[in-house]
Amino acid sequence: MPANRYITKNGQISIVGIADAGMSCNHPADNPADPRWQKWPTQVTVPTSFRGSGRPINVVTCFEEAMALVHRSVGDARNPQCDSYFLELGRGRAQSVRRTLTALLGYKLIFFRNGSANPADDFRVTDGSAGVTMGEVLSSNNVAGNAIISISAYAARSPVSLAATIVHELAHVAGAPGRPADGDWRAMNEAARAPYFGAENALKVCGFTRQHNPEIYGEILDRFQRRMKITGLA
Repeated sequence: MPANRYITKNGQISIVGIADAGMSCNHPADNPADPRWQKWPTQVTVPTSFRGSGRPINVVTCFEEAMALVHRSVGDARNPQCDSYFLELGRGRAQSVRRTLTALLGYKLIFFRNGSANPADDFRVTDGSAGVTMGEVLSSNNVAGNAIISISAYAARSPVSLAATIVHELAHVAGAPGRPADGDWRAMNEAARAPYFGAENALKVCGFTRQHNPEIYGEILDRFQRRMKITGLA
């Protein structure tokens, strides 16, 4: 199916393993089992212990509906500060590479699955009470207009959950900082930690208040792109 179907504006979305939008890629050569670079199956089943329905979810449909929710939310008059919030996240950058959420939705977005090499094992490692990585920005380029994002199948338990995760990760692309090393993090006071919740706080500004979790902080892992072979990003 053509990847452009999943975007209603100028961008392209690639769901790695299903709709690759003219892109070819492989896993990092030194670690093909890295959970951040896994392909998506056509369906995921999120157990009820992980707040899922326990029923198979069509991945393409979930991404389609999630992206539609994000597009609607950024254009909703009830969320007038959404784009300006994203611009503010990039305040430490040159003006030419600061981005609104509207602009980021025009990027070429590539979504890997963050999970086990065998999708059936994604929910066998731990139970629903343990921490789950919802998503990670693996690489982004605000000049070329692309981003590579790894998202857990757990986030795809519903379109609104997936949409909220996409907004959070795009906030990182816009400039929301990622959490420092554990030792530094534990030594910080509440005020010093506040900027690292900027990506999650984007949900409150952009129409996903019910999905906002005040305990979720941001992390960015950008060190693996040089180990991947990726074409079609320009």
